[in-house]
Amino acid sequence: MKNTIVCLVFAILLPRFLGANQGNESATVVQSRGLVDTLNIDLDDTVNIGFFPGDIMMEVFQAPGDLSLRGVGLDIAQWNTDGSSPSLKVEVFRPGTAGYPYLSIGTMYELGAMGENGWIGYAHSVDNDSISYPDINSAADLIWNNFSNGAGICASVPEVVNGQPVLGIKVLPAGDDVLVTRPSDGAAGLFFADFSSEGSAQFTKDEYIAVVVTYLSDSAGDPANEATMIDLNAGDASYIYPAPGLKYYGTGCSGPSAEHGWHIMNSTWKFQYAVTIWGDIPPTIDIYHVGMSSTTGLPESVPPYEEVSVFAIVNDANPAGGDEGIEIVGLHWQRNSLTANTNSVAMTEIYNLVIQQYVYHRKIDGYGNGNIIYWWISAQDVEGNISMTNKRSYIIGTLSTEPETVPSGFALGGNYPNPFNPATNIYYTIDSFSELNITVYDVLGNQVRNLFQGKVSPGDHSIYWNGEDQSGTGLPSGVYFYRLESKGRNILGKMMLLK
Repeated sequence: MKNTIVCLVFAILLPRFLGANQGNESATVVQSRGLVDTLNIDLDDTVNIGFFPGDIMMEVFQAPGDLSLRGVGLDIAQWNTDGSSPSLKVEVFRPGTAGYPYLSIGTMYELGAMGENGWIGYAHSVDNDSISYPDINSAADLIWNNFSNGAGICASVPEVVNGQPVLGIKVLPAGDDVLVTRPSDGAAGLFFADFSSEGSAQFTKDEYIAVVVTYLSDSAGDPANEATMIDLNAGDASYIYPAPGLKYYGTGCSGPSAEHGWHIMNSTWKFQYAVTIWGDIPPTIDIYHVGMSSTTGLPESVPPYEEVSVFAIVNDANPAGGDEGIEIVGLHWQRNSLTANTNSVAMTEIYNLVIQQYVYHRKIDGYGNGNIIYWWISAQDVEGNISMTNKRSYIIGTLSTEPETVPSGFALGGNYPNPFNPATNIYYTIDSFSELNITVYDVLGNQVRNLFQGKVSPGDHSIYWNGEDQSGTGLPSGVYFYRLESKGRNILGKMMLLK
């Protein structure tokens, strides 16, 4: 099995590599994060994060495959302008269940624990809470303050209880600090912290990796001076679960002990990663075009009941070897809420004459005025690996709440969750009192389960399936079809069972 150096990107790949590990080896680019859940109305979703002397930022993501981490790239939007020559220290931790994104009691942070509600706490000595540390292991005889003794100072809500972003086990660097230092000309760009002289850190597929960047106070200016700020490129990451970004000494709101404390950010940094991939990785998904047609983009507000076309380029390349190929590409969307039922349809592969290659295409259904549509794409390869894009959104018409006439008929609402394990619900709408038959098939067209046969009344309905065949035997992972038949009308949907 061969080893290949690849570069893993959170969101946007920059064309330049400024750092020691540029090398002459060929590189494959893949997306790494399945956690990012971007809900910006626009497709380009870039922000800068201000970073001051003494600040510590931490980013957590999941490994897309078994890998050895060799370096981390920082995307600097702008260096400080105060004349000093500061450095950023880069470290990698294995958080485990004792570190972020887990609470001290072992569960994950809740969805709402971010932004103004995202103050967690800090470590300090027993007799002095005015001097804070990033972790209870930062010095001897430290305890954790989780702010649970009072109301929060942001939005007047309680601070996160049981919050404790213990960094976990440090895995890189093994020896001396690895620094990214401001260049003499102050040029922005991508700067790599190269750990190759220290060896590498091994991570398994889906394991959490925590990258910590510290703005060292040595050789830096006064943090009260805004000219000391370094901007890191980032993306709006609201509604990520668990929220990936943390900032220590956050200045958005002051904690109960001045500027001390960890703060969960609504943003995720655009780090890049030099790794050796040991195992298979999920497909890469590049959203090629979204619009009212194949040539026109999305207007500021989509006209009511107009379908939206989505085009994507999907590839599956396994740097470490193994079977390559795309099994299925799905387009998913929710209406008005992240907890709403998910509609899922399979995307069709078509040849695009403009770019001279095959792309996947499907349309999102049209809805009435005032709806917000949250949508994303998933892809599964022939070895069962699944990747998903960031969620995106658009508005239909205006956000008016005036009722409109909704088209009636026999319609499928998709199944949720999808992919699923161990069970899912299939949602549908029917316009009249009718006989209905609901059947599940495998990819070869064999019937594996009849879920329902009988009469239903007009309205919205759902049917439960636990992934078992007619005899009650659990079915293997894979793609399954479900068909709804009523009065000579048929609707077909696809779903993924994962075990």
